Amino acid sequence: MPRRGSYLLLLVQKKVTQEKDTPCTALRVPCVARHAGRLRNSHDPLRGHVLRQCSPTSPGMPVLLGGAARGPENQVKTSETPTFRKFVMSYFRFLGLCCALVFGGHAAAQELRLTMDDIQSPTFDLKGIEARLALAPRTTLDLTIAQATLQGHVWQRLAIHCPDAFVEADRIECRRGWLEMGERLPLAFVYRPRARSLSITLSPETNERWQAQLDWRQGPLTAKLEVKNGKTTRLNPWLPEHSPRLSQGVFDLSGKWEAARRLDLSAAVRNAAFSDAAGTRAGEKLAGNLALHAEQRDEWRWQASAVWREGEVFWQPFYLPAAARTVSASGTLNAQWLKIAQASAQLAGIGDIAFSATWDRARGRLDQMQAEARDLALAGLYSSLLKPLLGDGVLGKLAVSGSASGALEVKDARLAQLRMTVQDGAARHEAGLFALAGVNADAAWDRILPTQARVQAGSGELRGLPLGGFHLQATLSPDRVQIEPVVVPILDGALALDGVVATHHAGQWAWEMSGALRPISMERFTRMLKWPVMHGALSGVIPKVSYANQGLRVEGALLFRLFDGTAVMKDVRVADLLGLAPRVQANIEMRNLDLDLLTRAFSFGSMQGRLDVDVNDLELANWRPVRFDARVASSPGDYLRKISQRAVQNISSIGGAGGGAAIQASFLRFFDQFGYQRIGLSCRLARDVCEMDGIEAAPHGYVIVKGGGIPALSVIGYNRRVGWNELLTRIGRVMQGNKPIVQ
Repeated sequence: MPRRGSYLLLLVQKKVTQEKDTPCTALRVPCVARHAGRLRNSHDPLRGHVLRQCSPTSPGMPVLLGGAARGPENQVKTSETPTFRKFVMSYFRFLGLCCALVFGGHAAAQELRLTMDDIQSPTFDLKGIEARLALAPRTTLDLTIAQATLQGHVWQRLAIHCPDAFVEADRIECRRGWLEMGERLPLAFVYRPRARSLSITLSPETNERWQAQLDWRQGPLTAKLEVKNGKTTRLNPWLPEHSPRLSQGVFDLSGKWEAARRLDLSAAVRNAAFSDAAGTRAGEKLAGNLALHAEQRDEWRWQASAVWREGEVFWQPFYLPAAARTVSASGTLNAQWLKIAQASAQLAGIGDIAFSATWDRARGRLDQMQAEARDLALAGLYSSLLKPLLGDGVLGKLAVSGSASGALEVKDARLAQLRMTVQDGAARHEAGLFALAGVNADAAWDRILPTQARVQAGSGELRGLPLGGFHLQATLSPDRVQIEPVVVPILDGALALDGVVATHHAGQWAWEMSGALRPISMERFTRMLKWPVMHGALSGVIPKVSYANQGLRVEGALLFRLFDGTAVMKDVRVADLLGLAPRVQANIEMRNLDLDLLTRAFSFGSMQGRLDVDVNDLELANWRPVRFDARVASSPGDYLRKISQRAVQNISSIGGAGGGAAIQASFLRFFDQFGYQRIGLSCRLARDVCEMDGIEAAPHGYVIVKGGGIPALSVIGYNRRVGWNELLTRIGRVMQGNKPIVQ
């Protein structure tokens, strides 16, 4: 049969996975099959993905690329071939075909070109494939792929070029080639068809090397991978779409894959960094190690360990500073479940945690979990894990200490049990709102059965006011917490709570309570708070108080006794109680306050009589007044009414009248006390401006003190609009003794 020209061209226009076998006689190269007989029975697992081999019509003629005639006992199914092996080795089957054709043809054959439209499998797809082998003027190998898709990742215009190749029947070698895949990567490989092995080396940069060794001599594929100084940024295409991107760092990796039954992997990362576009997840200067061993029997059985040695991470809302953290675990993996049979985590600054878990892969949820920890440092636990979840509210600004132990259990993707103990715990608010010390607690919670909790506190503070030790006992149910009556000592009195009941509904907790404030000495109370010393006693009744949806509400009136009179707070509402800026609304009524007790407390000057105070529509934002309508007036009734000259001066300063304007006649400066009929002053605060008024109108002003008796004296104010800050400044000067002198 006449020989063909200087090269042989094979063109397949349809998908090779659907093409029928083409007989050799159609190509008029009957000698090729005979010379390729040495490749017979190779059992190469990739032959199902290469161009379907031409075969003679006679069943007895050997197949072109090795192996017996196709039959049920010998044929390898495409879907059963490992993905990595299929993708990498397909090209080298082309080269095997090239060798067979070149060495089977006449010596004058100088070039072979293979062209295919498509190669498909369940896990990858290659389109627009062209392979070329040229023998003159020197041996070159070229492969181009218009588009390659592997496990959802797509590459366009891939190319391998070997300008100085070495081709023999049992060896194909590329010493100085390169791979084009968006960037040019130096490439070297050695393919040995008879030994059924392939070695590939990529050297993207001077100190960076990626080396893979594939061997299927015994049939199943064994693969080894070594990476030295690999750039972490090369892993970005393989990361999930919305995950943070690696921006720097290098890693070393050593891995071995044996016949889809065993995997060993170890890696070390240095100076790595990552971030996302929103800046909510970032890490820098990261260093650590990872090790994994897995074997497949009826399912995968694995052991893994990870050590994070250096670097810091922000993963909103958590910030994890540089510290050593170690995790080790073992378990199993199958199509349905990822099971962690046993695991332990050593967290620097916190302690050790042991746990086991089951992850439902099909549903994407944590199905089962058991965790236990002993002697965890509360300071580290709070700052690293709890504080970020509590936000900027009151509970997110604490300094805590002590240790804690606990355990939890998750069943059917729901929390089933929780147990916690605290030893010698303490907590203090950063702004001094409250504090607790000497806390020992033992609490348990069960999703089905009621449990008990006990808390013992040695001491505490409430806005600088010392609290004595107290004991608290509660019953915990799945959606309800009931605290038994408790008494909290406060100086020589106490806060007695009749009980607290908290319920959980629609994802929100709500609670309610009632109680009483047992008499507390005002003198001790004010001295402890470093206020001007007051006299008398403070006591009160606390009606039903409820809390829900970040808001507190008093149903009824809070009743207190102070300055030998009464104070009633009504319509009390507090919004965002534990948030950044709580808002308080209330109405306040004070009746028959003893002016002598009140003015002596503030060194205001002597006043005798009784006083009523009304504060309506009071509104506080972050505990600062923003709106109210307040009025101070003499109480009705028959009682001694006297005011000292010093008190007149201070009232004049607050009203803005000036000391001289408050005195009707200059000779009154010789008197220490004056009689009066009535006292009255009002302030309507809105938009940081106080609208001032008094008992009655006066020329160009208003009367604050209306004189009566002998000698009589009246105080008149002239400023009707005063800035709130200015008014506070005036009151501050009075309290500090910086008062004008009446001449």
